[in-house]
Amino acid sequence: MTPEQAAVDVPAHVVDYLSSQNTLTLATASPSGVPRAATFLYVNDGPTLYFWTRPGTTTARHLDQNPVVSFAIDEYAEDLRQTRGVQGMGECNVVLNGETIARVADLFGQKFPELSPGTTMSISFFRIVPTELQFIDNTASGGKVEEGTFGADFSRERAYSVFSELPTQRVDSVAGELQMMKVDAGEVIVRQGGPADKFFIIVDGAVDVEQQDDSGFRRMGSLGRGHFFGEIAIMQGTPRAATVRATEPTTLIAMDRDVFRDLVAQSLGMTADFDQVVRARLKALERD
Repeated sequence: MTPEQAAVDVPAHVVDYLSSQNTLTLATASPSGVPRAATFLYVNDGPTLYFWTRPGTTTARHLDQNPVVSFAIDEYAEDLRQTRGVQGMGECNVVLNGETIARVADLFGQKFPELSPGTTMSISFFRIVPTELQFIDNTASGGKVEEGTFGADFSRERAYSVFSELPTQRVDSVAGELQMMKVDAGEVIVRQGGPADKFFIIVDGAVDVEQQDDSGFRRMGSLGRGHFFGEIAIMQGTPRAATVRATEPTTLIAMDRDVFRDLVAQSLGMTADFDQVVRARLKALERD
């Protein structure tokens, strides 16, 4: 299992579907919000997707300025009851590591042996790390099409999401309030005793949770991709109870305190409900 696959609980049938398809449609946007959609050949390593394009394309320029993307992988079916596909969101960045480039080039060679080997010097490989995956499969549930209309009831499964604790209908409204941030190994993300001003979700990488007392720092546990932290101090209105430090290069999604509190209020409705969530999280931390 590669680092990109670690700690990502994506159902096997979704990964199998990703492996069975050849093209994805990628939606990018410029910093000013000008959208663009383009189709690419791709390979996957588990849920992580790779494609290539030339550095001077509009897609490459967009990604250099704004790495947040959405994408769709599907197959044409005249009968909507046979519709299958994957829709997702994620972060997309150019691959710079030489070993990874060689591995991805080999994956392309295995999946598309008819393509000429050529040279990788004139292209760039990009990696999409999903933050949300939805699997549509009308063949499994017999999606119903109303007679005399073009409408259909799509069978949609949220296969993976960094927002796994939130209701599905809230995910889209959250996207505009997110801030993507990157930290290096050893960098402190939050410090014990500091203000609880942000909520964090780990997109890629790993962190250690540490607490300091008279005897020094004590490691409380570690968190990886898909885990989140910072919600307890925000909702209880207390300073940070622990220091969180990156143990490797890590990408996080950050949400400001007030936005997070509003989201929780809309999602859970009552303070008592969230108190129950907080108690469960505290017990989980005690077990780590």
